[in-house]
Amino acid sequence: MANSYKKSLTAITSTGNTTIYTAPSQTTAILKTCWVYNNSGGNTALILKINSTDLGYDATVADKYTKSFIYLASGDIIVLEEGDTLTINTTAQPINAYLALLEISKT
Repeated sequence: MANSYKKSLTAITSTGNTTIYTAPSQTTAILKTCWVYNNSGGNTALILKINSTDLGYDATVADKYTKSFIYLASGDIIVLEEGDTLTINTTAQPINAYLALLEISKT
């Protein structure tokens, strides 16, 4: 097994659902930090969801109506298995999403 620390910064320029991370094939990902920052200047709904390929539905992990940001700290670890997606739903834009995660390859 190979471990690889990754960072991801996504600029979201549309409203609705936007996938910000998909766990690669043969990989388990541990999301350690997630910042989602509202750059629009107004209030917006920020809803962070996981779609599990095993379960076949979305699970909301954070839901906030804010002018600023949502933050998942290292104590709020999220595990994503192969093919699982992390999605943000927002009613305003632009939004920035930053992820720090560990990818663990099964090969």
